[in-house]
Parts: sequence; structure tokens; C-alpha cells
Amino acid sequence: MKLTRPQQIWLLIFIVSLGVAYVIANWRYESELNSLTEMFEKEQALHSSADKLMKNCEKNAMNQPEAYDATHQICNQGNDIHTRTEQAIADLEKAKAANKLKRYGSFAMVVMLFNLFVFALYKTSLYLKREVE
Repeated sequence: MKLTRPQQIWLLIFIVSLGVAYVIANWRYESELNSLTEMFEKEQALHSSADKLMKNCEKNAMNQPEAYDATHQICNQGNDIHTRTEQAIADLEKAKAANKLKRYGSFAMVVMLFNLFVFALYKTSLYLKREVE
């Protein structure tokens, strides 16, 4: 099968658009993944700190059964933090999974926009050539 000159040009433009789209989609994916990983590490550190606090609270609860002293209030706040960090970690895991899907969407969007842009340039050049003649 022999392609005509315009077909060869459009094929080359499409291949270039695939390369550009891959680079841009990968860049967006990596930057979002780095951001999510950084937030995940912070939440994980806070979660492990809350775990240590909860272990100390359990030890103190055996020795001091009073429910309204300052230690128990701190333990209640630590329990709230522990619960919130568990939820934040779960949300970040979901965001990481969604980021993988966004990568494909970004790829398709860039391919489409790049090809539309080139097509618009082509149509503009045809219009301008028609105006000159």
C-alpha cells in the first residue's frame, strides 16, 4: 500500500502527536504521583505517631481509670486523629488508583487537542492561500 504525500504528512503528524501526548501524560502522572506519595508519607508518619499515643493511652488507662482527667482527653483526641489519618490514607490510596486512569485520559486529550490544533492550522493556511489568490 502506497500512501500519498498528504497521507504521509498526516501520519507523521499523528505519530508525533502520540509522542507528545505520551510525554505530557507521563509528566502529569508522575507529578501527581509524587504529590500523593508525599502526602501519603506525612499521613503515615502522623498515623504511626497516633499509634504510639494510643498504646501509651492503653497502658495509662489500666493504671488510672478516671475518665475526665487531662490524659484521657489527650487520648480521645489521639483516637480522633488516628481515625482521621486512617481515612486520609484510604483516600490517598483511592487517589493513586484514580491517577492511573487520569493518565490515559490525559493521553487521549492531548492527542485530540494536538491533532485539532494542527488541523486548524492547515485549514487556516488553506483559507489564507485562497484569500491571496
